[in-house]
Amino acid sequence: MKINAELIVKLRKERFWSQKELATASGLHLRTIQRIEKEASASLHSKKVLASAFDINIQDLNYEEMKMKTCPECNSNKVYQYKEDIESGGGYGPDLLPKAAPGMFSIAKLLPVVCVECGYIRLYASEKAREKLEASKHWVQV
Repeated sequence: MKINAELIVKLRKERFWSQKELATASGLHLRTIQRIEKEASASLHSKKVLASAFDINIQDLNYEEMKMKTCPECNSNKVYQYKEDIESGGGYGPDLLPKAAPGMFSIAKLLPVVCVECGYIRLYASEKAREKLEASKHWVQV
């Protein structure tokens, strides 16, 4: 699973730990620590023991991708994304991702990203919504 490798490196360096010291503190192999920091991927077990070693909640290690770092319209780096996905329900929302909700009674989620400089807005579909697209008879690849 994806993991926030930047946070792991940050927490390790804040404690002045080498990768080997983190391996010892967590009970993981040094090679595992190196792979996690490089590839940002870890098993649930590795994620649990790292959270324990850093004395943080396991959810703090969830990977959060910044969807847009610079604006494709004006190249500004004053880009903000909303703190969490929003539901596409209400008003015209359901029309944005029809038939892409994870369940029959749920609504697909979007992540809005806005450029402060020019007002450019981009919406990103949640992972669960994207997972349904390829198998859906309602969506076709272009």
